[in-house]
Order: sequence, then C-alpha cells, then structure tokens
Amino acid sequence: MKKSLLKLSTIALTAATLLTSGASVAFAQDDAIATIGETTITQDQFYEAMKNLSGEVTLRTMILEEVLKQNVEDAEALQTAADEEVQAQVEEAGGEEAFDQLLAYQQLGTIEEYTYQVFVRNMFQNVVEQHIDMSDEAIQTYYDESYQTPMEAQHILVETEEEAQNVLTRLEEGEEFDALAQELSLDSTAANGGLLGEFTEGQMVPEFEEAVKNGTNGEVVPEPVESEYGFHVIKVLNNGEKQPLDEIRDEVVEQYKLSKFADSTFAYGVVGRLIEEAGLTINDEDLQGVVDDLIELGQEPAEEEAASTEGESAEGESAASEEAPAEESATEESAAEESATEEAPAEEETESAE
Repeated sequence: MKKSLLKLSTIALTAATLLTSGASVAFAQDDAIATIGETTITQDQFYEAMKNLSGEVTLRTMILEEVLKQNVEDAEALQTAADEEVQAQVEEAGGEEAFDQLLAYQQLGTIEEYTYQVFVRNMFQNVVEQHIDMSDEAIQTYYDESYQTPMEAQHILVETEEEAQNVLTRLEEGEEFDALAQELSLDSTAANGGLLGEFTEGQMVPEFEEAVKNGTNGEVVPEPVESEYGFHVIKVLNNGEKQPLDEIRDEVVEQYKLSKFADSTFAYGVVGRLIEEAGLTINDEDLQGVVDDLIELGQEPAEEEAASTEGESAEGESAASEEAPAEESATEESAAEESATEEAPAEEETESAE
C-alpha cells in the first residue's frame, strides 16, 4: 500500500520530530504498535529498526526536499508544470494503464509518486538556477570554452562497401534517402528514415562524427564511411559548425544551465549552503552527519573567489618580501610559497545545476 511521497514525507517528518523530542505521550517508550503473543513491539523499537534500515537515506531526502521547498520561487507553478509534464507522458504512452506498466518496469513507483519526483526535480533546478552566474561574461566564457553545437544526420547502414556504393548510385539517380533507409538500412533508425537524434562530440564513433563535421549541410557524404558497425551512407543535416553567439544565444544559455544542473559539485554545493543558512538541527546523534558532505561542499569557495583570494595572498607575500631584510627575503618568500600551497583551498567546484 503506497502513498504519495509528499504525504509520506510529511508523516515521516512529524514522526521523527516527536520521536526525537521525547515530549509526546503518543510516542512514549512503552507505547505498543504491535503485539505478537506475549511479545510487544514499541514505538521506540520500531523507530530504531527503521533508522538502522534506511534512516540516513530517508532523513537526508527529507532535509533536501524541505530546503528546496523553502527556497523555490513559486512552488505552485512548479507543481503545475510537473502535473502537465506527466500528463503529456501518460497520453504519449497511450493512457494510464500503459504508463503504469512503464513506470513499474523502470521501478519508478506509481504515477502519483513519479509526479512528485518530477516536482522535486523542478524545485532542484529552480533553486540551483537562482545561483548560476548568468552575466554576459559568464555566457561568453561558456560559449568560448565549452559550448558544443549539436550535430544531426541521417544514415543508411549496410554490411559491405559494395552495398553502400549501390545506395549512393541510387541516390544520385533521384531516389529518396528516407525510402532507401527504410528499405535497406540495418540500423534501428531505418523505420524513421535513418534519422538520428541530435548528438554532440564524442557520442558517435569517430569515423561517423568526422564525416558529419566535414560534410555540407543538406548534402550526402560522397563516399561510404566504414565503422565497426559496417558501412554508412550519411546525409548531413547539421555539421555542428559553431554559429555566432548572438544568433544562438538561447541555445547556448540552455546548454549552459543544463551543464550546471549536471555539475553535482556546483549544484549540491548550492543546496549545502542553503541547508547551513537554514540552521539545521538534528537531535538524533546517530543521524547528525547525514548532510555533512553537502554542507562541506557549500563551504568551499567559488572558483572566482578562490582565484581572488590567491591573488590577494600573492600580493601580500610580495609586499612582505620587499619589506623584509635582504638576507632573510629569499628564505621567507620560499616559506610563504610553501604555506600558500598547503593552505590554498582545493578548487573542486565548477562554478557558474535536481
């Protein structure tokens, strides 16, 4: 018998609060929740058993969800978005029964539970996005150093080079690429005319990717491309040539934000700072360390802050070195450099997501 995660979390939070406070008659030590013959299972025994079984994971999840709820901009709008997203997936799957089977196969719970998971994801992204550096400078840096233009292509996969050459001949004679893919391609994309979804560098075998990069948009690569899978006849739809930032800014911004959501050091560092700022108190000493790793992530300085601190430190060392007597200068400068190396914080975060 399953309840929604939202209801379950609320009930569990209330229970945990009362159990740790020891102030409620309803949860007194000798209060029985089950009796088996002469044996009684008390609330405290049950709590200890549940804590040992999954206490850390459960409490950690509840803390994360609560801090997200306290920091989202519009929880109601995010819940509505989750409802609409899941409903669209239900319709696409062919109804609730089919979608229930899909969720069961992927072990994602009921539709209600899955909807709550989507809501939590929406909250996570909303909270993290509030802390992403969205300045023009940050966007430009991401575009220059990290942005990858998605590539797109159609292909027909056959076993031999002779078959591939035959496909090219038929294309030159005017036959449609989609129709030939459906007729001849050994790839699972054949039914869709050989159309591949968008992909970025490193997601395809090197030979295929290189052919797409060097091809012309809208044209078929003139020679078959051999890979470990066979021979490909490729039609280039988008060769991934980088367009000017002002023409694709929305795409760049979207990819930039997704990269931050996926950067667990950055994203959970944000959550860790919010947990610390919220003033978390855990009364059960066995569970007191459940989010210490997140709080530690949140305490680490951002990359730009670390760089600034190191720069100021270097300037201070330089000034001290100049003021020191000549015979002691070299020794003190060396010691200062060793100290700076030992004390400088590790730049583990990739700063600007759940």
